[in-house]
Amino acid sequence: IKNNVMIFQHVTLGSHGKKGEKLRYPTIETGVRIYAGAVIIGGVKVGENAVIGANTVVNVDVPSRATAVGNPCKILVKE
Repeated sequence: IKNNVMIFQHVTLGSHGKKGEKLRYPTIETGVRIYAGAVIIGGVKVGENAVIGANTVVNVDVPSRATAVGNPCKILVKE
């Protein structure tokens, strides 16, 4: 977890939990906001200034300045 990251309550940052595979955890870049109840699983990368919505399940990389919402997550990119 890099600098200036805001994480609200009940957020889970965890490994994939696959038996027999090396544990891999998320990388959270600078300026990310992760709202309540979000789950970020596996060796994914959340880019700078990205937003993870409440109760979102992230299992893919989230680009910088994008927003991830839903279960499984959908990536919304600002243009």
